[in-house]
Amino acid sequence: MSTLRIIEDLQVDPVANATATAFDPIQQALAVGYSNGTIRLFTQHTASTRLHTNGTSAITHIRFITGYAALVCIDHVGLLRVFDLETLEFCFDYQVPIAPTCISSFAGTSWVLVGTEGGRVYFVDCVNGYKSDYSIGCLAKPVAPVAAVATHPLETEKILIAYVNGAVVVCDLGKASMSERAMTVGKYSYESPLELASSSGVWILDAGWSPAGDKIAVSYSNGVIAVFASNGGTLNPMIARTIQCPDIQTPENIQQAATNMAPKLSCLGTIRWCTHGETDRSFLVVTSGSTTKLQNYIHILSTNGKNADVKCSQDIVLESSFELPASLLSISTVTSSSPWRNGNDGVVELAALVGQRTLVRKLRILPDLRICSSSLPGELEWCIVPVAQQFAVEGTLSTVLNKALLCSATADSAVPASSNKAVLQLYCCVDDANTLSLWCTVDQRLCRCDGISLNLDTLFRMVGAEGQITSIHFCALSGLLAMGTDSGETFLCLLTTDPWESLAQQYTSTNQLRKLALQYYNMRPQQPQRPSTQGNRPHSTQVDSPSQQHLGLQRHRSASLHDGGFIKRKSKRLSSSFGMLFRRGSSASGHIRENSKRQDDAGNAALPRDTDIDSMAWKQQLDKLTLEMTPMVYGLQFDPQQQQLLSGHTQLEDADTSCLSMDMSKQKDGSLQLFVLPFMLARFVCCSVVKVVAGEHGLVAIAYSNGTLVVVDAINQKVVLADNINMPPKADSASVSDIFGTIDGIPVAITAMAFAFVGGSQQMSLLVGTSCGHVYQYSDFTKPPRLVGTAPASPIIYLTLETADELDKNQLLVVGTIESVTLYHLYSPEPVATFQPSSDVQLLSMRAVHLKSGWHGIAAIVGNNQLVMLCLPGLTVDSSLKLPSNVERLLHASDACINDSGQIQILGSGGRLMKLHVTGAATEPADSSMQHRCYDDSLKPPPQPVRKGITSWLLGKATDPAADIDAFLGSHHRDLLARGGTKPGTRLHTNVLQPETEELPSLSKRSRQDSKLGEIDKSLDMGEIAETKELLERRGQQLEDVSQAMDQLSLQSEGFLKKIRAYNAEQEKKSKRRFGLF
Repeated sequence: MSTLRIIEDLQVDPVANATATAFDPIQQALAVGYSNGTIRLFTQHTASTRLHTNGTSAITHIRFITGYAALVCIDHVGLLRVFDLETLEFCFDYQVPIAPTCISSFAGTSWVLVGTEGGRVYFVDCVNGYKSDYSIGCLAKPVAPVAAVATHPLETEKILIAYVNGAVVVCDLGKASMSERAMTVGKYSYESPLELASSSGVWILDAGWSPAGDKIAVSYSNGVIAVFASNGGTLNPMIARTIQCPDIQTPENIQQAATNMAPKLSCLGTIRWCTHGETDRSFLVVTSGSTTKLQNYIHILSTNGKNADVKCSQDIVLESSFELPASLLSISTVTSSSPWRNGNDGVVELAALVGQRTLVRKLRILPDLRICSSSLPGELEWCIVPVAQQFAVEGTLSTVLNKALLCSATADSAVPASSNKAVLQLYCCVDDANTLSLWCTVDQRLCRCDGISLNLDTLFRMVGAEGQITSIHFCALSGLLAMGTDSGETFLCLLTTDPWESLAQQYTSTNQLRKLALQYYNMRPQQPQRPSTQGNRPHSTQVDSPSQQHLGLQRHRSASLHDGGFIKRKSKRLSSSFGMLFRRGSSASGHIRENSKRQDDAGNAALPRDTDIDSMAWKQQLDKLTLEMTPMVYGLQFDPQQQQLLSGHTQLEDADTSCLSMDMSKQKDGSLQLFVLPFMLARFVCCSVVKVVAGEHGLVAIAYSNGTLVVVDAINQKVVLADNINMPPKADSASVSDIFGTIDGIPVAITAMAFAFVGGSQQMSLLVGTSCGHVYQYSDFTKPPRLVGTAPASPIIYLTLETADELDKNQLLVVGTIESVTLYHLYSPEPVATFQPSSDVQLLSMRAVHLKSGWHGIAAIVGNNQLVMLCLPGLTVDSSLKLPSNVERLLHASDACINDSGQIQILGSGGRLMKLHVTGAATEPADSSMQHRCYDDSLKPPPQPVRKGITSWLLGKATDPAADIDAFLGSHHRDLLARGGTKPGTRLHTNVLQPETEELPSLSKRSRQDSKLGEIDKSLDMGEIAETKELLERRGQQLEDVSQAMDQLSLQSEGFLKKIRAYNAEQEKKSKRRFGLF
């Protein structure tokens, strides 16, 4: 028995909304928090990973601790948690007493600031596990929530706190020991004009420092941007403007701004004052919308040079505006290298959370300050439009195709392209927006093949098609793609580098195809007569077709991809595309379920036709049908503008849209650009296609819901096979309407097909499996089918030809049903071996696999959440592997695909994706999606800019900023690790930015209590010590909460006292007027 294991590669759940993002420029890592409490990390040098959060509340805030292997997040219930990026494990947590509203951090330290709804700001050391006893109470009157908190970009001691009610306060921690009034070095406010005020009031939504830290930008709910000078002077804004109006500080401009303000600009949201990563320009990023929840515009305003030396309203200029397709939840900046100035220095991209089902979108900021869409990691892009259907490509890609796909998948530099990498798995997907795209797995990373897409809605409109895609198949060796629809039409496409290549012998214009579609959809298959009925013969369905079709012309194709991608017709290479897995979500599943009840409803079920078929009559029928149906195979050709619409490139920068340049076939790095080129349409009778299979030599097999089978030769543009497995041949009266007619009773459906070279023959054969368990072989498409296998009255879901080993050249027919896997010698009716699971479970999917370790056999997914590995030729169970628990809920409502290298992909409802693979290697981690190293300690941040430290009231002198902050905030702290937990990045503490310092003496009462506890006799039970410390910690938190409540009561009392005094003064004035004193 071999040591086979299942390794989980990734899990994507598009149903979960993205709720928070953060970016670390040193590690080049993007962290995304979701509504189900999970956090995923996306980096350039490793596959995506997920943290062991074990939480269910939505992540509302997330932050990297620069220079440390630590990440901090806050969820919806206010629980602050810290994670180790080395181990991806949870370290410790802290329950914020008041609901958090914002988060920031001190550059170069491990301290974070948490603003709350009560107006208080807390300080937490996310590496050492300290919660500082010091906190800043609400400095606004009346008490208001904190809208934004930010540390100064250059001076460590300064903190900006903006309150919702309009107060903006700058605090100096160096003066905190004196008094709260001395700590407040500046208060700023903006009195909104009545013309711009709303009935609900005007409040602050966001605020931030300028790059030099000498100005403050504030965004308001009435559409106003205010800029304050933070280095003294007036407390009123030096600049006040809207997005449209550059100056609103005069009555005339105020009236004009109020009159002309568009609804989409009436409410501002996030504001960031940034510098560009490629130029020396500074700029403001501002979001707007009609309300705070409907923010769908992003504006870029330049601010006069790198240091934002703005002095008047003319120095702030609107450069560009970008409209998002859905509402915006929040944005975060993506910087190029510098993490020091609040993450706003060297910004090159924005990570935006967009949509009602919130997804991540990356927006690139160009040097001229325009915004354009940017590429995303595969998993994030997968979530943008959930995939509705997928097909895992079978077989080995050709060398040229593998290289071209690898270049397209690594075009966004998510995976470094190199010669030793290969596409592990390729699959075609159709999403909810009806767009066909190609995806691949490289180094266990999900990547989208950039630029390879096909807009199916546009294609259907051009040719007059009205159906939906029901089946997809892609030939890995030739690049031929076939798509069947529920309206009976089949589209043939080629993955090519030349979008204008001539592939059909004769073309039909799109106008003519739309006219033919009107007749096509008005025709329906004729209802057949019962066998006992004589006389009335079904009339033929006449379908117009283009005249002067050239039939039977031979064309020899080059084997190169650039020349079309088809393999030469004399190729002796065996096809590795042996069969397509039946997808439980496809339209054919209904026929399988119906046919599985044949024993209960035998009176109404159609029986398979007699296997002893008159070969002469069958051949005459075939000749007549192919002659009639060949003109119904139409060549497609599109002009450059139509090709742009089909590929999704509706706009081309710096190019003439009327003419597509040949340089479009090359990517930026000089590699060839691949296109999905539709070149042929098979349109016979409006009968649903249940399965298509594309093989080598340009052959495509099409199975219809009534049992009709058609094989199209795409190279010669003709039909080479037309048959119905439910009907005997009719030599004289055969017509298209006959073989597409409805069967009396439940028809025997085609449930599996596979092209194969049988017995070493150079001629391609087609194996067909049916819902009643029969397997037929069409050898050279000129002879009747031959029965080569019979399964026990169960729908066949998988067919393949395999050899037991490399020395044994005898082919074995593998027949898989939902109840068993059976092995036959070819043309032998007796089974060689059979595998049956327990009676209460079914087989969901199976595949012949060849692992890198040398293992060869059948991998089958069983309904009891097991993956069974069967050895050949005895079908003995080598291993029974338990699938991950989160797979179980997907299996019975999903499509499960396995490829020949052991890659497993499970697609559930809503686009949920689970990827696993089977391995025989003992060195791979048990779960690669959680064990990828995502923190590289060799990456170092650039030197910090010169920063001014605080004058610590404890040390009495200015020192290093980090040590100063630790001394000031850490000297009075509560140890969050007392109740358990670990420090993040323990192995990396010697490599962080600042050396560890000795613990400073504590002056707090709580620290003295801790020191007394340390002197207790060692014989005392340590459990009692821990319990005592926990009680003391809880008591300290209660005292802190009481202190906050007293502060709030004091503020309320002060406000009440002012009202009483004002009331008394007014009453005194009235009494004096009454007695004529005034």
